[in-house]
Order: sequence, then structure tokens, then C-alpha cells
Amino acid sequence: MNTLDHFIFRSSELFLLNDNTLPGSVPPEFAEKELDRFSFRTDGRPALAVSLEAGPPESFPACEAGYWIALRAVFASMDPALAKVGPGAARALGLANWHKETRFCPRCGFRLEDHATETARHCESCGNLVFPRLSPAIITLVRKDDTILLARHANRNTNVWACIAGYLEHGESLEDCVKREVLEETGLTVGKIRYAGSQSWPFPDQFMVAFYAEWVSGEIKVDPAEIAEARWFPRDDLPATPPPGSVAWGLIQSAIRGQDRLDCPESERFVLTPRT
Repeated sequence: MNTLDHFIFRSSELFLLNDNTLPGSVPPEFAEKELDRFSFRTDGRPALAVSLEAGPPESFPACEAGYWIALRAVFASMDPALAKVGPGAARALGLANWHKETRFCPRCGFRLEDHATETARHCESCGNLVFPRLSPAIITLVRKDDTILLARHANRNTNVWACIAGYLEHGESLEDCVKREVLEETGLTVGKIRYAGSQSWPFPDQFMVAFYAEWVSGEIKVDPAEIAEARWFPRDDLPATPPPGSVAWGLIQSAIRGQDRLDCPESERFVLTPRT
């Protein structure tokens, strides 16, 4: 009898067995914790997303069969076993976050139940079906001659320099969103916008769409509510940047390799995983 892969999370940490594989059941050590479970499919196979009751790490009992690892560390790992787990874990965490937050029907307020065959929740009172939703966002590497634009955020991750990013608004194209976000956050006008790649980022539900863009005009004038500082940096002299595994890291690495240039083949653009 085949067992289901169990993607077990406490916040954004994933529980793995000591051989870096997924457990086939919830370890008995966690049996007394409050569990939120949701069945789904990943890579064509059924699986289970399990969220444990929130709490500090010391509140979780020891489990000799495995260990907890930040999902961001899974994305960044060079270990083939962890790389295999990553895509399913990203889907599982996004669905787990959605499932925990989607308890009542937005139409009538009745309690929702899991749908028997769809990746969805349904309302027995009014028949409403509620599907998981993503929050699409752009992230952009802006180039000016042989420099790239990086910024420090004013409210989070203030110790690293990253690319300009922001959420897509109703009625916008992705390209229009790139232009608006760069202009709002840095005062710069950009053009020659071209797609670089994408990444599911389940913290809690973003879908990141990455672009390259060329500076057209303007001087840097940041929006202090969003950006603490923005500068042009030579590719061979960069400050502290986001860690491997993130879409920002991939874009910056592609710039270091010159893969953001206009004549670069599309197949060579955008690097999400570390290369030796």
C-alpha cells in the first residue's frame, strides 16, 4: 500500500526525515498538536499538506526520526533530495496557508468544507466554490549601461539590497506594472521590458514574475514609505543581496553573468538554483 507524502509545516518550516525525504504519516510525537490537513495533488500524485499549531520551536516535542528546515533553505540547497522536495513543498505551503485562512464562505458566511474532488472548498449553504488564489507580483532587474539598480526596503529585510518588486493591480498588464512600480519607488522611467522567469513564493501566496528592464530617464528619488535607499551598482562590486533560492538572487546572478543583455538567448536567462 502506497503512503501519501506528508508536507508538514510549522509556520514556514518543513519537517523532513533524516534522509531528507518526506514522511508518509504524521509522527506520533506531533499527535497532540492541533493539525490542519488538506489533500491535494503534486506532480500528478496525491499528497497531504499539514499545518501544526503555531508556537515557538521549543514548544514542539523532539522527533528523532527527522528535523525542521526553513523552506527558503530547501529552495537554496544544492542537495538533490532537497531539490526534489522543493516544488511540491512550495505548492503545499501555499495551499496550507490558504486552507487555514479560508474557513467561511465569503458569500454567505457559512462554514466551508473541503471539496471531494477539486482543489477547493465548498459551501453547503449556498453552493459557492472557493478556489485557492495567488497574488501575482513583478520583480525587475533594471540596467543602466554596465550597472544595475538595487534597493534596500524600508520595512523588511533592511540589511540586503534587492530588485524592485510590487503587486499587480487590477487592469494592469505585467509590463505596465513594471513601469509603475519602478517609477513609484525610485522615480525612474524604464523601457525595453522583457520577461526573465517566474517563481512560486508561498510566503504566504505570491507568484513572482521576473523581468529585465532598461533605464530610460530620471534620477533616483525613492519613496521613503517603501524604499530606504536605492543605488546603481557595478556588477563586479555588489552589496549584500538576497540568498540563493529567491527570485531576486536569480535575477542578480544572471546580471553578474551578463545574461540580462539584450542579445542574450532566452534559454540562458534567469538562474534560480546555485551553479557550481
